[in-house]
Amino acid sequence: MHGKRGAAAAVLAMVMAVGVTGCDGSTSGTGAADPAPVAPRAEGTGQASVAPRPAGTGPLTKAVVKADIDASVADAGTPPADPDWAGMMERDLGKGCLVVYKGYGTKDVPVGVPQYEALVRELKERGWEQSGERMERRAEDPAQTVIDVLTVLEQRGWRVTTEYNRGIDGEVKAMAADVACAKKAGVFKNPMGG
Repeated sequence: MHGKRGAAAAVLAMVMAVGVTGCDGSTSGTGAADPAPVAPRAEGTGQASVAPRPAGTGPLTKAVVKADIDASVADAGTPPADPDWAGMMERDLGKGCLVVYKGYGTKDVPVGVPQYEALVRELKERGWEQSGERMERRAEDPAQTVIDVLTVLEQRGWRVTTEYNRGIDGEVKAMAADVACAKKAGVFKNPMGG
């Protein structure tokens, strides 16, 4: 478990070492038109705000992946994105193959495993399929409290690494990598067995 966790953390660190613009510097990654905005889930409808998929079977555009993550975050009730963290990724780490999200719990509204699981469930509702086993680490306390969780999801040329970390008030991340772009840019050589 610790070996898999260490490998996943190394991949996560490599994925974090990339920016949030497309390989060509655009925000869509492929130059394709952005999809229509995704409306948040209507209260009490039970219907997810699933973004429309472009026709065909080729890779998703960066705009569609961003819409999936943004809508999943909103529908799961996870904290809003930290713009400073996203800005740092964009400004300092550049290579352009990522869409990133990181939200922090607060003392008044901590984040736990249920919010993380809701985010993963929302992504799955949008066609993201789990790749490999969910990995989690627990404390050695009597309750075996979950310290962190990592789940990798894939869809049409993209890989999303989702992570929960208990920390002080909890935090949730989703980092999507355009696999072809990341390989071309040398971001990762052997990502999660891929």
